[in-house]
Amino acid sequence: MSSRTTLALVTAAVLASPALLGGCLLSQDKSTSISGAYVQPSALSRVKIDKSTQDDVLNILSEPTVRKEHQDGSETWTWNWTKTEQGSGSLFLIFAGSSEKHVEESAHITFLHGVATDKWRD
Repeated sequence: MSSRTTLALVTAAVLASPALLGGCLLSQDKSTSISGAYVQPSALSRVKIDKSTQDDVLNILSEPTVRKEHQDGSETWTWNWTKTEQGSGSLFLIFAGSSEKHVEESAHITFLHGVATDKWRD
């Protein structure tokens, strides 16, 4: 067998091996967790501006993390939570790694005279 043929066979074997063994060599895992007073977007959408009262909001969203009174007589309620995304991966006997990302999020509702006047998420 010529060296050119041998080189071609070795090259083909090296290029084909990841496709044949990829499921055995590569692994990945991702997960997301939430801690704190998470407010689902669908729940926040149930709060109606100029209609929902503070009692309505407590029934829909539960107790806020923070209540802040303002000088104009309005009050803002805030719900805070942390979303944590974790990931890991490995390439058999070559590389292993992991990552973790924390994102702070919150929802806010402002009330005047006990009625919701504004709402938002950030």
